[in-house]
Amino acid sequence: MELRRLTLDDISACSDLAESRSWPREEKKWEFLLAHGEGWGLFDEQGLVGTTIVTRYPELASVSMVLVAERAERRGHARRLVSHVLDTGVSTLFATEMGRPLYEQLGFRAVGFTDIHAGRFTGPASDISDIATAADLDDLVALDTKVTGITRPYLWESLLAMGTVRISDHGVAGSWQVRDERMLIGPVIADTPADACALIADCAAGNPSVRVDVHDPELIAFVREHGLESWGRPTWMVRGAEQLPGDRTRYRAPLLQALG
Repeated sequence: MELRRLTLDDISACSDLAESRSWPREEKKWEFLLAHGEGWGLFDEQGLVGTTIVTRYPELASVSMVLVAERAERRGHARRLVSHVLDTGVSTLFATEMGRPLYEQLGFRAVGFTDIHAGRFTGPASDISDIATAADLDDLVALDTKVTGITRPYLWESLLAMGTVRISDHGVAGSWQVRDERMLIGPVIADTPADACALIADCAAGNPSVRVDVHDPELIAFVREHGLESWGRPTWMVRGAEQLPGDRTRYRAPLLQALG
């Protein structure tokens, strides 16, 4: 069994593996994560067996995309992959119910959850926000760092280049096409749940299919009332710290669970 770094040439195999485990086929997501993070794959004579990606920030590391082929499950491959990318610093990840026992054994503890919602948003735009430009980059990075406790200017540079960032007097929300037929909404940073609902509406209105991962009860009720359905509730976990850094009370939705 060979363990090696994943490259952009492996994206098709990664997408095949994800699809085989009932995950969405999202080549753009894999491309984004591999461009900004460190991907590792296990390979046997049949091809790709398992994957994980770690995105490292100065403050912590975010572990994601932990997948093992059905033909090779229950052989310790997920443990090997995750253990390979862990270090002595703070790490975070989102865990399914199936994966949570392994992560607890590796020292992770639950600190929250996010509720995945997707579908066609049926509500109108709120029209409270404007589209950000490159001139807003420094302010976006400063706000994100204060709220998340993570220094990641590349995230906002990428969003401004490949997607849309909307700003209001009370928050910001990004969105981008994670695949041809679906828009992913996030990060959403807002003073109150009501402010977050308004920003989500401005991003989602008129799009045929959107996804947003939220945890506030008010936001969960809002997106469900406007056509989105729950696809699952992964647990947010952290290792090496009691809680996640920053002022997380205003962090209403991540860009990607993979990015923390």
